[in-house]
Amino acid sequence: MWSKSNSLVIAFVTVAALLVGAFAVHAVDAPLKQIGEMCTNAATGMPGGFQRMFEALGLSFGNDFDLWTAFAIVVVGLVVYVAGADAAPLLVMGSLAVFFTLTLREDFLTRYLTLAAMMFSIGLYGMTTSRNAVRVLMCIELMLNAVNINMVAFSRYIDPSELRGQVFAVFILTVAAAEAAVGLAIVLAIYRTSASVNMEKFNLLKW
Repeated sequence: MWSKSNSLVIAFVTVAALLVGAFAVHAVDAPLKQIGEMCTNAATGMPGGFQRMFEALGLSFGNDFDLWTAFAIVVVGLVVYVAGADAAPLLVMGSLAVFFTLTLREDFLTRYLTLAAMMFSIGLYGMTTSRNAVRVLMCIELMLNAVNINMVAFSRYIDPSELRGQVFAVFILTVAAAEAAVGLAIVLAIYRTSASVNMEKFNLLKW
């Protein structure tokens, strides 16, 4: 059944895609430069000035187009969320849009590290908030794969003559496979007796 939340999510995805596309073809550069000049002129006439705040933060309308585009995507997402959209699809699509925005003009190492950071953050969030044992195991696997991406990326771009990162990645994959096998075996054994994978009900080991 179609709802207001679905319409708002589609509207957000459309706006985010337009912003990312405009950033990709450098269509937002000129407007941001004009806004930066206006803000700079306005800040110079104020005591204390916002210009000092931007300089202290290392931000500039004239250079940090990716940050301001990502900020615009976040603002649009918050507005749509307040209007009644579901938070989960907004978080997923907004994260993807921000990822593409922040890495589109960066080197490949930065792209890999940003992707790994996003994967690790998603896994950490799912592991700490979910009470489903299977979902927790999946989030742990996601975090381990994020570490693997970091290992291989650093090995490829920092020390390409050696294979240390790839070797560590193979060890991590081996440990992750063993962890998943043992974890799923324990979950299945508990499910047979309790008919639930909710971790709040896993009290069979208590005296």
